[in-house]
Amino acid sequence: GSQTMTPTYVSACALVEQISELEDELHCYQHELENVLPRERGRFIDEQCRMVQTLEQILSVPVTHMLPKFTPWPLAQALEELEMISYEVYASVNEVTMAREEKTKMLQQPSRNAQQERRVFADFFCHPGRLENQVRELTSRVRGIPE
Repeated sequence: GSQTMTPTYVSACALVEQISELEDELHCYQHELENVLPRERGRFIDEQCRMVQTLEQILSVPVTHMLPKFTPWPLAQALEELEMISYEVYASVNEVTMAREEKTKMLQQPSRNAQQERRVFADFFCHPGRLENQVRELTSRVRGIPE
């Protein structure tokens, strides 16, 4: 754009101080370049060489010798057996859980007898006349049934 910038004036002392700081920073970078980075580079190269040697050792071993190192046959069989047992346990746990849920549902739903027992109990104390009428009705029904 056509913005005019006002010139910034810096004192000579401030310029000398900035130059000095930049020279110090340059010396630090040179020291790191000459001393720290070669050490890090050497350490990194050594680590890479060790990894390559380890991989060469693994790859040079015959397959028959390599198998026991990684997964011995008895261990593989035991793992397979454990997996089958784990599946059986899982199925059993599911079966027990489903049975438990069914029982819980049954217990949560009051049975007809339980409801009737509560009604009789309440009628005994609160409405004895109603209870007497029900007893008469039941007695007459029972007498009406042929033997």
